[in-house]
Amino acid sequence: MVGRMNRRSFLRAGVSSGVLVGQQSTRILGSVAPGGDCRRQRKSTFGHTILFMEEYYQGTMEILGRLSGELDQIGDLSSRAAEVIKKGRTVWTSMDDGHMPIAEQKETRRGSPRILRDHKGLNSASFEKLQKGDMVFTNQCNPAVQKARDQGVYVVAVTVNYVDNEFRPPGFTNPNKDNLMLKDVSNEILHSHVPYYQGLVHAPQIPEFTLCPSTTTGSSTLHWMLNADIANKVWTGTSKGNERSTEYLRVLTERVEKTKEHWPLIREVAVKMTRRIREGGRWFVRSLEHPGFASELSGVASGAMIVNWGDWDATKAQNVMLINAISPAYVDEINLALEKQVEGAYVIGVGPSSDDGRLPPTRLIDVTDVGFDNFSPESEGVIQIQGRSGRICPTSGIVGNVIQQMICAQWTDEMVRRGLVPYYWMGFFQAGARAYDDAVRPFFKARGF
Repeated sequence: MVGRMNRRSFLRAGVSSGVLVGQQSTRILGSVAPGGDCRRQRKSTFGHTILFMEEYYQGTMEILGRLSGELDQIGDLSSRAAEVIKKGRTVWTSMDDGHMPIAEQKETRRGSPRILRDHKGLNSASFEKLQKGDMVFTNQCNPAVQKARDQGVYVVAVTVNYVDNEFRPPGFTNPNKDNLMLKDVSNEILHSHVPYYQGLVHAPQIPEFTLCPSTTTGSSTLHWMLNADIANKVWTGTSKGNERSTEYLRVLTERVEKTKEHWPLIREVAVKMTRRIREGGRWFVRSLEHPGFASELSGVASGAMIVNWGDWDATKAQNVMLINAISPAYVDEINLALEKQVEGAYVIGVGPSSDDGRLPPTRLIDVTDVGFDNFSPESEGVIQIQGRSGRICPTSGIVGNVIQQMICAQWTDEMVRRGLVPYYWMGFFQAGARAYDDAVRPFFKARGF
């Protein structure tokens, strides 16, 4: 009787319910004091000895650190791409598998040099328009990619958690068509260092998979590093080097490091969110100018089921609204924040504090109940190329997402400490995930988180 089972009995049932559980061991990290004025923590660690937001941060820094090991290959690939463009051919990109990467890496994204052309890689037919002499960076691994490679397209396969490859345990991920691996379809492989299991938080209470996705950090950082070097070589005529990708990675890493300043406030926010959601409140996320932020928290692999679910109007006085932005004062987002505050919601804002040195009279992070600076005050980006006006390659998307994921991670931590373990989505890319999600969904709907 599924309707009468709780989480504990469900997990014990495991295999008999048709669900693959317990395949991934629980990792207890570090002996880092949780911090804060919470004496109860010295009595119990609730199975973990590091705050979930801190674990998410540490995982993010690991990804960025490992990307520094790709700089030489990025230098070589950007030189090849620049030559392709100079010869009148096209460099394509479909290394955007996931949720937020689709919006963050879009050719028309503000700050993009528009030097890499989009093609919809999830549609195998999109590879048919690629021609001999072209180049493509892609996450996809299927016969269409293989055919393009064989017909003279230079294929760079970029690793991502969603697509099976030869660098992860066999059987963890659903297989590619014809059981192809990256080496079978590409000229070379570039690593994004997104962990094959996607999430960065290991919650002992949810041992089946990891929580809070990291795809945006790995793949989008790589995307902007490539753009920075390719644009520099095309626009200046430079033939070698990786100076601009190195600069982008350095600036981004410094800004992610600064998010540690937000930890005390994130914990306060997480506690307030927990109180509201315990009382039946709903948690919605909106990002009107850059839709990628909302998509990376809602319905995503390793994401919380609660986000953007349920009847907002039923519990207005207890609701939580998170608004994430790439502009300090996007009018529609300002108005949304004010509207939801009037309704009684607890409104959280994430965004830049200024706009190319200009301080708007009304900023999102000021009008919300609590605001988090994403330390990305440039309207376009952080890379300046000699002889070109304006900058390219923004950090606002990646840093803003890291902040919202740390908020989600710490909210989960606070819920767990109160014996209220939230339900999360196991990603469909993982073998057995659909059975797991189908099995836990009724429990989630009954409880609301």
